[in-house]
Amino acid sequence: MADLITHSLSFTKESLREYFIKPLFVESDIRDLITVRTDLKTGEKLDLISELDKITKGYAKGTSFTASTGVTITQKTVSVVKMKAEVHQNGRAFVNYVKQELLRKGYAENDISGTVFEEIILSIFFRALARDLQRQIFLGDTLKEVIASNAPNGTLDADYKEYNGLWTQLMNAAAAATIPSGQVVDANTSALQTTVAVANVKTATLTGTSGTANVTINGVAYLATFNTDLTTTAADFVSAHAATILARYGKCVVTSSGADIIVTAGIPGLNTTVAVANVSGNLAGSVANTTPAVQNTTLKAGAGKAILTSLYNSMTPELRAQRLSGALAYMVTSSIYDSYMESLEADGTEQAHMKLIDGVQRLTFRGIPVVERADWDVHIENDFGGVRPHRAILTIPANLIAGTDGQADDMDAEMWYDQNTQENKFRVEYYAGTLFLHEKFVSLAY
Repeated sequence: MADLITHSLSFTKESLREYFIKPLFVESDIRDLITVRTDLKTGEKLDLISELDKITKGYAKGTSFTASTGVTITQKTVSVVKMKAEVHQNGRAFVNYVKQELLRKGYAENDISGTVFEEIILSIFFRALARDLQRQIFLGDTLKEVIASNAPNGTLDADYKEYNGLWTQLMNAAAAATIPSGQVVDANTSALQTTVAVANVKTATLTGTSGTANVTINGVAYLATFNTDLTTTAADFVSAHAATILARYGKCVVTSSGADIIVTAGIPGLNTTVAVANVSGNLAGSVANTTPAVQNTTLKAGAGKAILTSLYNSMTPELRAQRLSGALAYMVTSSIYDSYMESLEADGTEQAHMKLIDGVQRLTFRGIPVVERADWDVHIENDFGGVRPHRAILTIPANLIAGTDGQADDMDAEMWYDQNTQENKFRVEYYAGTLFLHEKFVSLAY
């Protein structure tokens, strides 16, 4: 098996004991921002009990008084899936490296347990685990496809596909109006964005009089079959495949007009790829980029503060009431955080908006901590094609649930030296899944 660490270094005089690991964006422990539910193997049902209000009425004797009713119990389920991380390392991979003097001798040279090399690998391994856990808890998506040329390519993304993260669940709920539109701030506006994102539209125009053709949309081929005329053929294609395509990552909407099959990206800024290839007979076609995809760029001056203000104003009375408990928090991309900071610096009030929370200076907005999630910016840019780059959540930790088996299973590693393969092995296994509990306790901006 492949070694975790390789090198092409030659021996020179260097420090035997010191080493530096290139920095990654590993944010503060997300247990400060969400609620962790433990001892889960498959999932857990959580009870939601409605409130009781307005039960006190004027006096009436005995059975003539109408007793109050109306409390209901509903349930939501946080489901978890099994996750695993494992790396291997052979000690001889460090030969010709300055620290080779710290390797063991003879056959034991392969075994790095108890050496500085094990220390280095564990540092790298656990940082990667923390980074992965935070990335998947917020951005996991069971439909996520690999992005190539800023378009989904039809291959599920192994780094995100195991369970839906909180952002995916929240945006799906907003799209379904489960989270009311009044609690969702549209950040894709000219008032906030230097460049407003535009949905890509591609038009495939069919030609021919018989046979079949593949219309490949975002890496997946869908068969079009000639029927009567090209208008009917295009309409048949929509009837056969539009629902399947809409259900994929990117939520492309497929319609027809005459001989045209029109593919519209469901997410502004996300590109689509469309091609037509003859399979039988002479049915074929050409593709036009009807409306090019346009992506967001930077926020306008003052946009960060404007987004926080809009989120504050979009709070439900139930969420606003949580201010007194001190539980409310904004979680924002670095782009929004920096924009807000620039607004404070411009009027010289940044120190007035700082608060000491758990020994750490936190930026606040109207007394609510503003937590920067720089990792969101990195992953959105690298793995999501830079789509919807400016995001924020206003909620309470009790509303965001991460389910797992044990309190720290993601950091509980087994390590051993396998004499048969002569590999040092490091493994972690844990369960993970997410859920947001109540629509009334969240406001979103994206």
